[in-house]
Amino acid sequence: MSLRSTLAFTIARRELRGGLRGFRVFLACLALGVAAIAAVGTLRTGIQQGLTDQGAVILGGDAEMRFTYRAADADERAYMDRIATRVSEVYDFRSMALIEGDQALTQVKAVDDGWPLTGAATLDPAIAVAEALADQNGIPGALMDPVLIDRLSLQIGDTFRLGTQDFRLTAALVREPDSASTGFALGPRTVVRTEALANSGLLSAGSLYETRYRLTLPPGADLQVLEDQSEGQFRDKGMRWTDSRNAAPGIEGFVDRIGSFLVLVGLAGLAVGGVGISAAIRSYLDGKTETIATLKTLGAEAG
Repeated sequence: MSLRSTLAFTIARRELRGGLRGFRVFLACLALGVAAIAAVGTLRTGIQQGLTDQGAVILGGDAEMRFTYRAADADERAYMDRIATRVSEVYDFRSMALIEGDQALTQVKAVDDGWPLTGAATLDPAIAVAEALADQNGIPGALMDPVLIDRLSLQIGDTFRLGTQDFRLTAALVREPDSASTGFALGPRTVVRTEALANSGLLSAGSLYETRYRLTLPPGADLQVLEDQSEGQFRDKGMRWTDSRNAAPGIEGFVDRIGSFLVLVGLAGLAVGGVGISAAIRSYLDGKTETIATLKTLGAEAG
């Protein structure tokens, strides 16, 4: 090893005895920028994996066939019964919940005995859904979002009206298992039995509603094949297919956009941190000017 190399190594070793005090800002800026980007990527991946794993619970079934302003006809119901082991019919529409002297907008979900096919509804008080929606003294039961209960100042056991039909509030709907799949709602949720709306006038000709048929499919069913087959038969009749592979496209799209935005924020933070890195290195080199000059002089003499 030459004298110049030995001298440079000796001086570098002495400088390192002081530790990394001069590079604290440099290391902090670098670590924060990289950690921010890595954290966003990890969070984004975790949410997307959760949506995939819980797709059937979020959707309310393995697959869904949706129609607008009408129910499925006999051919469509026969097709569903052929490909699925269980089928649940859900009507979704907006209405006004009426009490004496007050009213409020609500998003009504009319369900059958099979709801929910997957997951579980959480009620307060904790009773079974079938019990909560059953008739009592000729008045059908109903579940209601706590926000709407407070808005109308209702108590458990009170009655309210949807259309021309009276309902009795039996429980607060604390958790609705398939709420994420229905997208944006203009009002808090009310859940009733579909047959209880027969005399309400809300599902008559010209009413604005959607029908959603949640399907439980046999194990190993090929979702892509079923999607292609269903759309090939019923696309011209207004059917829309959704399955557990993309149970909540609105949420997934939102997560993608937020993830991209936060990555840009992390990159911007890393770029701003570069200013701090530059300042830290400049300050360190300014403090070592004399040492560097000495090293150059000694190197020249050694040469």
